[in-house]
Amino acid sequence: MKRLNQSGSHVIALAVGVLAIGVIAFAGYTVMQRQNTTTANSTTKTPTTTASSNSINTSADLTNASNQLDAYSGQVNSSLNDSSLDADLNDML
Repeated sequence: MKRLNQSGSHVIALAVGVLAIGVIAFAGYTVMQRQNTTTANSTTKTPTTTASSNSINTSADLTNASNQLDAYSGQVNSSLNDSSLDADLNDML
């Protein structure tokens, strides 16, 4: 039986392994960058504040602050999705 000269074949295997690791690392980096960009571009709704709402001196100031908090609370409640939380919790059981 004739023996083949296989010296140097480990270099090719090593090169393929390094290439595979590089492709996986590049894909992971790209995904992380897209997630960071998406997070940075998302806008959050914040209530507007006025100079008079920074301190509460009268009952009118208190009523105004309460109305602003109620309006913001409604925005937060409308943006929540309970069904996805329930589905995730059910999956854990």
